[in-house]
Amino acid sequence: MDRGAAFRRAFHIASPVFLAYYALPDAVTPNITKVSLAILFIGTAGCIEIARIALGIKLFGMRPYEGQRVSAYAQGLLGLTIGIFVVQDPRIVVPVFLGMAWIDPLAAYVRRRRWSPMVPGVAYFLLFIAAEAAMNQVPSWSARVLFAAIATIAAVAVEGPRIPQVDDDLLMQLLPYAALIVTMAILPAGLSR
Repeated sequence: MDRGAAFRRAFHIASPVFLAYYALPDAVTPNITKVSLAILFIGTAGCIEIARIALGIKLFGMRPYEGQRVSAYAQGLLGLTIGIFVVQDPRIVVPVFLGMAWIDPLAAYVRRRRWSPMVPGVAYFLLFIAAEAAMNQVPSWSARVLFAAIATIAAVAVEGPRIPQVDDDLLMQLLPYAALIVTMAILPAGLSR
């Protein structure tokens, strides 16, 4: 594995540190909120991405085809931004982001080793269940299993196909977010809350 690929995988595995947003108090200091910190971070990353594209700079770990498109790093952050500010529900955002962060590199490894394509799906499902159980915000085990199954199907469906301008780091978040929002809206309140 080249150093760029190793860096990408390490970044993926470490990226759940951004979920610390949910652990921060609303007011970090009397004058600084967690929302303002998130906007500062996201805005800074966005400016760096715009400058990178405009100047034709290739960041370490980027794939050759990412040169003149929005990088996978930025698309992953865009997915998390949509999760935090639009979806807002940590019961959805946390397990979905963990799935993108940890299962996407696992899926690449599984493909290279020619293991069963079921491995990433089973791993995503189990990770989702574990995250939901750890957060303990969905009281019904049947709802947890249902949410995990729906998110797994949505995420695994978009992990493999290559779409030129859209990275799976974004799609592995957006599709499960949408599927889970619809599912939670349809389910009786007692089951999904």
